[in-house]
Amino acid sequence: MKSPGSSCPHCGSTIENAFKFCPACGINLNQNLLDLRLKEVLHYQRHGQNWQAMEQLKELANSYPGDAYIHKLLGNTYFHMGLLDWAIDIYQRALAIDKNYIDAHYDLGVAFYHRARMQDAITEFLSVLKLDPDYHAAHYRIGLCYHHAGQFNAAIHHLLESTVVTPEYVMAHYHLGVLYFKQGEFKKAKLEFKRVLDEDPNDTSSAKYISIISEQFNHKLEEEVVANRNPQQV
Repeated sequence: MKSPGSSCPHCGSTIENAFKFCPACGINLNQNLLDLRLKEVLHYQRHGQNWQAMEQLKELANSYPGDAYIHKLLGNTYFHMGLLDWAIDIYQRALAIDKNYIDAHYDLGVAFYHRARMQDAITEFLSVLKLDPDYHAAHYRIGLCYHHAGQFNAAIHHLLESTVVTPEYVMAHYHLGVLYFKQGEFKKAKLEFKRVLDEDPNDTSSAKYISIISEQFNHKLEEEVVANRNPQQV
């Protein structure tokens, strides 16, 4: 599928990417051409033409080396194509341009997470929270990282934080249930899994955990009954 043709936003005359001014009306085209080329990128992406979008963004990144937004868009394209190391490199370039680019910190953290670089991911998500303490998705991501790192208490803290404003954050409740289960806090675990099932009655994993907890609870009750019997009743 062909990309849309470029035309002057003022007079509609056909223009080329190399033009700085419209040959017909004389308008400065620098910013307008950038906008048009970004529209072409979106056109490619909407139609699943990621390679064309990537090539266009690479050209734009070379033409606008100080534009953090373009670099982040290129990083996102690499990420969606599964090119994680390339995405990480480009996100870091975007942050070198603008160290407070919060979405670049977040996306870099996600890329690090998928590369199993948990501490690097945590660092980026903490940068997000430093810039915006109410960015609750970052708490959720940090919770996942600490879970994978075996730091269960820290994971629970951040997952709970993610549910403060967004109690319907279903996957946060699921992971809290798993963590409580691993720590032997079965009542808390069962409560979290029930919250998941309230939102999604077909969640078989949560239902399985509740079944296991119930079996263990019943088994414990049986042991207590036997232990409390007097010797004459045994």
